[in-house]
Amino acid sequence: MKYAFALCLALAFLLSACGPNYVYNHKTAFENDTWTYQAVQQHQVEIKDTTYLYNLIIGVKHSPEYAFQNLYVKIKTVFPNQEKREQVVSLNLADGSGAWYGKCSGKTCSIEIPLQQNAIFEQVGTYQFSIEQYMRTEKVEGVKGLSFKVEKTTIKAAK
Repeated sequence: MKYAFALCLALAFLLSACGPNYVYNHKTAFENDTWTYQAVQQHQVEIKDTTYLYNLIIGVKHSPEYAFQNLYVKIKTVFPNQEKREQVVSLNLADGSGAWYGKCSGKTCSIEIPLQQNAIFEQVGTYQFSIEQYMRTEKVEGVKGLSFKVEKTTIKAAK
């Protein structure tokens, strides 16, 4: 009996070690299921190891009644050396016929979208990411929440 318990415990430990290795994982819920221009999402991510590649992932929770096929966001990045970059990204939430990507259950649909896979962080230090909604309306109704994750992969960065 002790042997079976030890085996189960070891298996559980091994399986948990195979999951994602998030160096940052933050979730935000929007009041009244509405994302406004003022609700800019600020994230400070400490990168200590530049020898591996990273995945940047954004998650969107929205209502099945969300009125659009996509969600435009503007992402601003400030690097540890204070260099700045920004880009506008279209997060596709549904196909052309209106079928939602991701999973819907009851009154909530959720999807995780890779922003950048196998990203290289060349500098050790704090990276600042701000994510703001960039739609043509001040209030985007039906957006329940947003998550931002930085996952350290097991892939070494080329030097």
